[in-house]
Amino acid sequence: MQPKVSVVIPIYNAERYLSRCLDSVCCQSLKELEIICINDGSPDNCDKILAKYAARDDRFVVINKKNAGVSAARNDGIRCAHGKYIHFLDADDFIDSDYYKKMYDAADADSLDMVCSGFVTNTKYARDLKYSHNFIARDLRTKLRKTYVFTDGYVWRYLFNRQFIKKHKLSFDVNMISQEDAIFVLNAIVVANGISFVGGTHYHYMFNDMSALHARDAAHHKKIKAQYKIGKKYRRDFARKYGVYGLWFWRKILRRM
Repeated sequence: MQPKVSVVIPIYNAERYLSRCLDSVCCQSLKELEIICINDGSPDNCDKILAKYAARDDRFVVINKKNAGVSAARNDGIRCAHGKYIHFLDADDFIDSDYYKKMYDAADADSLDMVCSGFVTNTKYARDLKYSHNFIARDLRTKLRKTYVFTDGYVWRYLFNRQFIKKHKLSFDVNMISQEDAIFVLNAIVVANGISFVGGTHYHYMFNDMSALHARDAAHHKKIKAQYKIGKKYRRDFARKYGVYGLWFWRKILRRM
């Protein structure tokens, strides 16, 4: 039977958090899951943790590979996925126990290409974003405004229809180690038939200073800063192209409004 959701989890230097992340997936009220774990050459004991989970839960698919970055890992997950919908979960984060049930039901009820959730965080670098009730956005301006994508373009906030990803050949830029998810999400929002917003369940973003994004040398951080500028330019050019420059500008200046 086809899984309802394929959960794609890129893993690098997440040993301290991985069990919490995987437990939050295993305990979901929606059971029809495919859990695709991509061990992206993690130098710690993530491979041993993954082997234990896979041995006791046949929903797990574990891929051990040479480090190639989070974009390549997510693309591998897309290629391997069989679920009706795909969710990209970071290995140091976790989700509420009813997260996939509420997200899947919202997507399936209206045959939507995307579903968006709120999130809570443990870091000063991102503020909580919560939706109080369910609603749907279909026109581009409303989709952009209600997702807050210009300031919070995190791919892990969304459930994507897998055939939608395939139809529009959406993928992550393997040359990007930062901003890759915001670019992916913007490209998806433009062509999506609508976005359902789900209240009452949340993604939990946990800052990990040893993650693939943060735990590297000075040259790595210099590259991240350079790619942040690329991402900023992409968002600005996108806003001009689609006639929403004012929305981008005020979100940039005032963050969320």
